Amino acid sequence: MTFSVKAKSKVSPLSRLCRRSVLAAALLAGTALAAPAAQAEPAAERAAPVPDLVCRLDAEVSFSPPLSVRVKEAKVTGHIGYLDCRSPSGAAPELTDIVFGVEGTGRFGVFPPTFSVEGNGVGTWNTGEVGSLYFKGDLKQGSPVPERTVTSGPLAGDVINGLQIPTPRFDKITPDGVAGFDVIGQVCFWPGEKGRCTAF
Repeated sequence: MTFSVKAKSKVSPLSRLCRRSVLAAALLAGTALAAPAAQAEPAAERAAPVPDLVCRLDAEVSFSPPLSVRVKEAKVTGHIGYLDCRSPSGAAPELTDIVFGVEGTGRFGVFPPTFSVEGNGVGTWNTGEVGSLYFKGDLKQGSPVPERTVTSGPLAGDVINGLQIPTPRFDKITPDGVAGFDVIGQVCFWPGEKGRCTAF
């Protein structure tokens, strides 16, 4: 392999600021712990909603090319796994796990620094039934999972919420580029009104 040496070019203050923005955003997503927002207590006589499923979240999304100040939109591929599920409502006790293969678009916003994803996924439940979902939202630690809706298969029409902890993966070739995120957390499937997933 032959390496060529280029003359060192001056880096403008704006370029330095933008480069710091993408690094700050990734570090914020991976290390800044946001406290859950306080929620008003419902009326005593009103029953709290109960989810159809509560699952452990284990996901991985990759950006191609890595997102950075130079690349603000990229293809997203990866998987979203819902594992060790249980059914508090009793609506689907037979459903225990599914892994969706996902594709979509990843975006980086400089001001304020933000990573977001949007796309669709298809997977197979442990029962052999096929399901699909739509997802959209930001990747921030301690924040709600990106908006998700079951679009077909078991529990079609259910909406999904929960809490996520994403960890950024930096690109090895371009240190200021983010190649993707590993995400863990907890999610709930709701047939109608959504409640607090952390309560289950």
